[in-house]
Amino acid sequence: MNNDGISVTEVAGREALTEFAALPFQIYASYPAWWPPDIDNEIDLLAGRSPICAYLDMQPFAVRNQGRLVARVTAIVNHRYNDHWHERMGQLIHFEALPEQDVAVGRMLECAMRWLRQAGMDSVRSGFAAFLDYPYAIDNYGKLSSFLLRGNPDYYHCYFKNSGFRTEKGMLDFTVPLQRETLMRYPGMVEAAQRHGAVVQSWQDFGYADAVDAWTDVINAAFAQHWGWNPITREEVRPMLMALAQTEVAELSTIATVGGQPVGVMFAVPDFSPRLAQIRPGTKVAAERGGGSRGALVNIGVLAPWRGKGINLALAAHSFLRMAQLRIKYAGYTLVLDDNWASRRTAVKLGGTVSGNFVVYRHDFGQGRIKVEV
Repeated sequence: MNNDGISVTEVAGREALTEFAALPFQIYASYPAWWPPDIDNEIDLLAGRSPICAYLDMQPFAVRNQGRLVARVTAIVNHRYNDHWHERMGQLIHFEALPEQDVAVGRMLECAMRWLRQAGMDSVRSGFAAFLDYPYAIDNYGKLSSFLLRGNPDYYHCYFKNSGFRTEKGMLDFTVPLQRETLMRYPGMVEAAQRHGAVVQSWQDFGYADAVDAWTDVINAAFAQHWGWNPITREEVRPMLMALAQTEVAELSTIATVGGQPVGVMFAVPDFSPRLAQIRPGTKVAAERGGGSRGALVNIGVLAPWRGKGINLALAAHSFLRMAQLRIKYAGYTLVLDDNWASRRTAVKLGGTVSGNFVVYRHDFGQGRIKVEV
């Protein structure tokens, strides 16, 4: 505790971790609609009880101002990511902070980065880590974000820039209106892939459990050189995706096979906002943002030898046609690196337009002392 009443602590213990995990309920209390965290899952991760923890070193930090918890962050070393990319990259996840806490937040970020430097890291990223972190929104403030994506306040960007971070990557969220003129294109996309020998079907029709394993294998191969990605295992994926087997995910997620072998996969979800989002009574969420009307294509991957044959379009088209049958009016196409022109073209061919922008931050420790504005 300094004389100014600001104290940064390393978080440990069930009670402290519960308070840490619950901070977003203060940050977004005034929002008409937002995605609350799964507190139990977050505590399990921080306590080392999740399968992914085998690859992580973690230290959560919290900062108090005059005794009040005002910000949090978790510093991690993801050994699997660093081994895959031959880097020494630390990552900051779980970042949340109250407004007008510049000194407190800066001090917390400095402590977290000092921990990463002592762990041998030479840089740090915040805003993207497979299964762990998502980028920071730079528009649509105060609106319900797309499924899995942040709807953070605008002042978060000042906190990172004041602590010496720079924008490393931009990412896009597309929205596709599932209207008659758009839907009419989709059967032809499925037929075009069939002419190359591809059979496109839902995970439900393929066999859900087998499809989950195929998704893991194909995504690992297809994303091997995708920026920010690291390999994942069947053991960590199965508990997450098998829990969705009795939802519309089984109908909306798709797989493409050639000769019975998976060559392309897509994971898609219905609009989970009525079930999972925190929506204030009386709030009407715009149809293109949720409220029961917006499904989402979360990721899509095709093995390299089968690219350029329209299999990506067929995977999405099959899913979007089913969404329309379920009376879903819009489909999200999420997330796309802003320089990934192949994926951007796919989104446009499907009828999508950019509806959200996000950024990922990075700090290279070799660029001088961490800057903290007071």
